[in-house]
Amino acid sequence: MADPQISVIIPLWNGRSYIDACLGALFAAVERCEGPVEILVVDNGSTDDSALRAEAHFPTVCVIHNGCNLGFAAGCNVGMRAAHGETLVLLNQDTEVSPAWLSTLAATVDERSVVGSLAFLADGQTIQHAGGRVEWPLGIAHHLGYGEPLTEKWQRPAEVDFVTAAAMAFPRRLLDDIGLFDERFWPGYYEDTDFCYRAREVGYSIRYQPDAILIHQEHSSFRNRLFTQWARLRGRLRFCLKHQTPAFFLDHFLPTEEIHLESVLSGDVGATVAVAYLEAIPMLVDLWQTRATPEQIRQAALQLEQFYAPQPFYVPVDKSGDNPISGGDNLKPTQLPDPILTPSPIERLPILGPVWRRLRQSLHQLVIFYVAQRQNQQEGMRQQQAEEIERLKAELAQFKERSSE
Repeated sequence: MADPQISVIIPLWNGRSYIDACLGALFAAVERCEGPVEILVVDNGSTDDSALRAEAHFPTVCVIHNGCNLGFAAGCNVGMRAAHGETLVLLNQDTEVSPAWLSTLAATVDERSVVGSLAFLADGQTIQHAGGRVEWPLGIAHHLGYGEPLTEKWQRPAEVDFVTAAAMAFPRRLLDDIGLFDERFWPGYYEDTDFCYRAREVGYSIRYQPDAILIHQEHSSFRNRLFTQWARLRGRLRFCLKHQTPAFFLDHFLPTEEIHLESVLSGDVGATVAVAYLEAIPMLVDLWQTRATPEQIRQAALQLEQFYAPQPFYVPVDKSGDNPISGGDNLKPTQLPDPILTPSPIERLPILGPVWRRLRQSLHQLVIFYVAQRQNQQEGMRQQQAEEIERLKAELAQFKERSSE
């Protein structure tokens, strides 16, 4: 095949129920494109036969085997590094594109734009995504038109805050300008919003193209409600730490988040969701080290820990209210366990000491969280959680080294 003009990258994880339909519809769309198109499927360590099906049923597709689940952002990055096209297109495994989808996107993308699609839910009539808007100060990403029927309002092209990476196109040169997806938006959520914001910062427009149409099943990779809720919160916290100034985060984000904490953590069993606040502490130390004062870092770290530590989490109990049970609607508040840690000399430092102590406590709670959840998570996700804890350990060690200089 001649050098492709377009590269379509599909991250795959246990997508047996979707990949045949996804690739079948995509090949129909490729037929309408004038130049050569390459299709890359990046298998993120699937435990089903979805990657084998892609290879067997669509032999012209390039299947890249990662061997483990790297997360959505890293999986996309693997594909983008391997792609040869001048226009790069990201597509989710649980989508079915219209015949004109790819040619429409390719015609809309120019040298300074990121272009997204009109996505319908499984019924093919209800909108899932018509561009995106970010609500400040909490940084909540909204899919415009979600749950609505298609009306004239959503049939007009528009500039938007972001477009979903479930179906996104942009010129290859954008990677030279801003780099790849931020892989620390792990395991998923907000990496595309961050990508669009970084693109806009260097002069790209973010466009919604309603003539590029597809159906998106949603949540084919994240099927556990609490896991999804945690991933969304974790991604939103990192997004806000990256794109808000420390002063704005302290003065506006944190007070507003506190007001809405009950709804953010609604239904949080075993502090599965709230642990994201602890994971955000080493993020802020890393992201703010050149943008904030030690006192700002200390204040933000303390508040994030407060969002987690003082909150009662809930375990199911039997009707007598005494014994935890494995299911049911009755919930009993239980205080989180106190971390048991040996003292560290760095904790005696006047400003950085309290921050370091909170970080160590956060890591300890992460370990508690992982052990408690290891029997409930899917095998691939359990491995990622362990890897994430090791990465946090490394971050905390780097923080300790910088603080002792």
